[in-house]
Amino acid sequence: MTFYIKVKDDRIEDVKFKTFGCGAAIAVSSMVSEMAKGKTLDEVLKITPTMVANELEGLPKNKLHCSNLGAQALHKAIEDYRSKKVAGGKKA
Repeated sequence: MTFYIKVKDDRIEDVKFKTFGCGAAIAVSSMVSEMAKGKTLDEVLKITPTMVANELEGLPKNKLHCSNLGAQALHKAIEDYRSKKVAGGKKA
């Protein structure tokens, strides 16, 4: 699960994802993308696996780990964005 984010004025303008896995993993990726669009980076970092599962109106118990992966992958994309911004000489 990989997320690609487009950031403008500290807000997520667009999100794309690439997910290899089951239907639940794809559904989680799609939901996380929709939940993130238009929000600030700090707001997106507050998205939790429980929030994702609730937005999907629940996931089977054996698929709950997918909501963890979705939230974590998006958070990693933000960390990557911020580290590149700092490395480029700009404040994050």
